[in-house]
Amino acid sequence: MDGERVMEKRPEVYATGSLSDGKKYLLLAMLTSATVQSYLVWQYYCISSDGVRYIEAAREFYSGDILSGLGSLYPPGYSLMIAAAYPLVRDWELTGQLLSLAFGVGLLFPLFFLLRDVFDDRVAGIACLLASLSPFLARYAAHVRTESSYLFFLTLALMLLVQGIYKKRTSRFFQGGLVAGLAYLLRPEAIGLLIIIPGFLALRRFAQKERNWAVVGKYAALLIAGFSIFALPYIVYLSIDTGKWGAISRKAGITLAVNLGKAGVLETDGSGDNPGVASPEFFDLIRRHPLQYATKVVMDLPLAIGTYFEVMHFSYVPFLLIGLFLSVRGQFWHRREFILLSFVLFYLIGFSMILVRRRYSLQFVPVSLGWCAIGVLWVWEYCRESLNARTSKIILTSIGVFFLAATLPKTLSPISPEKAYVRDAGRYLGKLNGNGVLKIAVLDNRIHFYADAEAVYLFDVKESALRDHLEEQKARYLAVDTKSWRRHFPNASRRPENFGLFLDKEFVGTRNDRLLVFKVM
Repeated sequence: MDGERVMEKRPEVYATGSLSDGKKYLLLAMLTSATVQSYLVWQYYCISSDGVRYIEAAREFYSGDILSGLGSLYPPGYSLMIAAAYPLVRDWELTGQLLSLAFGVGLLFPLFFLLRDVFDDRVAGIACLLASLSPFLARYAAHVRTESSYLFFLTLALMLLVQGIYKKRTSRFFQGGLVAGLAYLLRPEAIGLLIIIPGFLALRRFAQKERNWAVVGKYAALLIAGFSIFALPYIVYLSIDTGKWGAISRKAGITLAVNLGKAGVLETDGSGDNPGVASPEFFDLIRRHPLQYATKVVMDLPLAIGTYFEVMHFSYVPFLLIGLFLSVRGQFWHRREFILLSFVLFYLIGFSMILVRRRYSLQFVPVSLGWCAIGVLWVWEYCRESLNARTSKIILTSIGVFFLAATLPKTLSPISPEKAYVRDAGRYLGKLNGNGVLKIAVLDNRIHFYADAEAVYLFDVKESALRDHLEEQKARYLAVDTKSWRRHFPNASRRPENFGLFLDKEFVGTRNDRLLVFKVM
């Protein structure tokens, strides 16, 4: 029992506050989050290539072609939700955006209760307010991407599991597993909870010098059982479809290949944009390049930490560092927030082993906002207690103004305005798509998406076969940005008329990027 009491110790800086304060902050955060994210949906200029893939799978599900939908490179959860919500909106892109927005605002509820159980109500409320202004949480909540919905289910799963651990609610482990299984159907890295939670429970027992490992086994079994209900059918399907037993993702091999390509180990363009590319086997890549892989992991760990700070945004980092410092003093492994620290450390190492990217690191933001809130409270209390009233007010006001001035321009900046020319080109071609069967040769799937036309992909086409390929596929137009055009087809970019291509229209982006539309003769 002494170990249990030690586990409850918390830094005094956030041991104050009231329930009403927390609820007021939560309500304000909800209003702020809804306002910010709705504004960004309005200031949204172009869908991402991943978003097109999610919508293509959603269309397959909506039409009843389940196997084609499951054949997507990505897990089916987000596409299934788009397909289910589409009849209410009747616009595929807007449906995905509104889903992301709803989950972006909804994230505040599990986040509040998670951080309330780990810290207290005031910390949880301030963290939610910080979440409502967080640049990357807000921006991804306006995208047709899985990040927003994934963060909602991941945070909800963590909330349930934390309640199971600290409130001794056995059923919460099964419920948390169920929700983690849903999160897995959005992004495969949710399976990491099956390692983090049992590992944390085992470490906690060891720290308390208890040897009743049966309890750890029971909780872990409930977690895995709940997770398997939603996740196992898809894992079995992947295993059968790919011929690799125990496969948990179609994209893991591609993602690792991109990382090794950047390291110069593999020959790859690093884009991963080819929708027809076969995923290399993840562990085969490691076995073939063990030394290079190990070196890359070690080199990527500092990059992962830097990306963590980047996705938090620089205006949050000082408060984050203060909060982390206060939380890891002394025997920090006995404190409740050690489970959140375990979560961050696990995924920092995990992404270093696969690929470090900002949007992968977004899941660090919600769980880290509790430490940011602690940092805010510490600065507030320090100024009020150490300085006279007038000086304290001036300094705190200055900090608040600087924080907003450093945060809001990023949070509220329009999404992908530099890619608006891609959307414009697609819509231009859509106007030429009178009978709805127009075929367009592309290297960017967003063009045919906005044209509502059939794509003829050029990724694997050799330049010598370009003209014949366009003729065989009956492509009427070819639309490509100049950089990709020169890289993939240098001769055709210099003399397109030799390949039966005649310039129809040119679109110019805000960064002077150019997209050429050729008519195929």
